[in-house]
Amino acid sequence: MIAHETRARSNGVAFLIRMTNGYGFLYIDNMSLVDCHCHLYTLARVKTAILRARDAGVTKAVVVSEDQPSMEQTLRLRDAFPEFVLPGLGIHPVNVFSMSPQEWERAFSFLKSHAHEASCIGEIGLDFKYATTEKEQEKQRKALHVQMEVAADNHLPINLHSRRALRQTMEEAIAFHRNTGLPALLHWFAHSEKLLRRTNREGIFVSVGPSILFSEEALNLAYTIDPQLILVETDTPVPFKGKPASLAWVGEVAERLIANYPQNQLTSRKLYGNTQRFLQKA
Repeated sequence: MIAHETRARSNGVAFLIRMTNGYGFLYIDNMSLVDCHCHLYTLARVKTAILRARDAGVTKAVVVSEDQPSMEQTLRLRDAFPEFVLPGLGIHPVNVFSMSPQEWERAFSFLKSHAHEASCIGEIGLDFKYATTEKEQEKQRKALHVQMEVAADNHLPINLHSRRALRQTMEEAIAFHRNTGLPALLHWFAHSEKLLRRTNREGIFVSVGPSILFSEEALNLAYTIDPQLILVETDTPVPFKGKPASLAWVGEVAERLIANYPQNQLTSRKLYGNTQRFLQKA
């Protein structure tokens, strides 16, 4: 990792970084640090995780859900930490297969009833690692489309999963954005320069996560993302190099992006502005 030391301040955090002429501190305003995709309800010590995140300059987190129990947990976390948690409600594409028809109907009914409490609809999308037949893939598409309709009806952005279905999910995001004018975010999507150039043209947000802390290839791909459309995330608690991700890592992700982004086009204020536009608060 590039950051060797952090110094918390009342309105920001400074990262000690290696520079060409030695070491120096890169200061990032608190307002820019929002984790745009995490699963906070999976953590045993949520309050501790939030306190550590705040110490690292993270002020809010978009907590996405995967099924009815996690949607309920996410809303409870919003009630417990209203200044920190931005709830994302949705049914993960992998769970489309594990649910009985009755469980799906209950979960989808819950989503429709509580969508007005959400900051976005997610985590939704496609996952062709598990949906390998055309029948299975079509079932995921139908589940995605009805959840997109809920987003459109409630004027909410969508937070998308795309494992082994990058192009297909990208096309769904583009269609949603074109048809509704609402924001779409492809989380953990920086795997193809060609596809990223398309998302740039279409105005689709893409979030970058801890992979850029461990992989130069991932970092270089992140530079392809339009600086007006890039967001940061951790996907907590997904492990990287055997270590579970932490909300506090957002600071290091943002620091590395800003410190290395070509022609200094990316700043903490721009990251904050991008997040606000995705959440339709700008």
